[in-house]
Amino acid sequence: MAPSTYDELLEIHRGRGMLAHDIAARVGAHLRTACGVTNSDSPAAVRRKVAGRLVELCQRLPTDVRICVLAALALHREADHQFVQDRMGWAAGRINRDHPRAAVRRMKVGFRILAEQLDDLVTDPRMHQGWHTVSLRSLLRMDVDPPELLEERVIVAAADDLDEIEIRLSAPSGEAGATNPITAAIVYGGEIVREEPVASSHGKFEVRLPRTLRAGDHHEYGVRFSALSRADMRPYYVLTPLQSCARFAVRVRFDPAALPAKIWKVDGVPPRALDDFRPLADLLDADRLGEISLEFSGLQQGLSYGVQWSDTVR
Repeated sequence: MAPSTYDELLEIHRGRGMLAHDIAARVGAHLRTACGVTNSDSPAAVRRKVAGRLVELCQRLPTDVRICVLAALALHREADHQFVQDRMGWAAGRINRDHPRAAVRRMKVGFRILAEQLDDLVTDPRMHQGWHTVSLRSLLRMDVDPPELLEERVIVAAADDLDEIEIRLSAPSGEAGATNPITAAIVYGGEIVREEPVASSHGKFEVRLPRTLRAGDHHEYGVRFSALSRADMRPYYVLTPLQSCARFAVRVRFDPAALPAKIWKVDGVPPRALDDFRPLADLLDADRLGEISLEFSGLQQGLSYGVQWSDTVR
């Protein structure tokens, strides 16, 4: 039976971990794919790509688990001991435990979580485009017509020589026959070089980055979208991630003189449930400026997160 991703992580943590001289030969097939490693990569490139991806994914782990995983892999700057048992002893002290076994248990929990995330990356279509999103901040202006959406994303390259990315927006209409085109303008961090209307409610844009990224490099960009009029827009804004996304923050600004009758949080629901237009959580109150602000973490792929409201105004 071929080793699993979890097995491959266990293999890497032995000896000097990611600092081992033969790390390129010890990185298994699952890790190579999830970290964008190619057959032409030098040992230094393999170490950089794998280490960068693992450190990034570790940021989503609980603090005690993260410390133990980073120490086990020799990716913590204070835990570069020659032997893994010494690194586990150091980690046990950092999490206020008396025996390295406590750190090893947390390491194994962390490795299983990392293995799940790495396996998701292998099947993620964005992975094959060479990048994925780490975090997204969105501002939806519903106090102007047509509404404007500002998205600010932090992305990480999964492969070397990444100089273009593809961005998309879906804006389904609430009214039959509405054909407002989706427009996009880069605010910072790139320039649009091609655009393609995939459908009346879906736009695709190719963005050239200001510099070529290597695997593990982070980059931030902002883009402003405009599409439907306020009357044509369906009353929600959500993110439905098809790839891993650690953090999502959304702010919606309504006209304080014409607030929706009901506003509620969308927190991990199937996308089809949005069409019921019924509150699935406690109602939210906008502040005196008409704003709602929410944050999400640990988003699950295929579920929707954001804000929904009733079209009926007070």
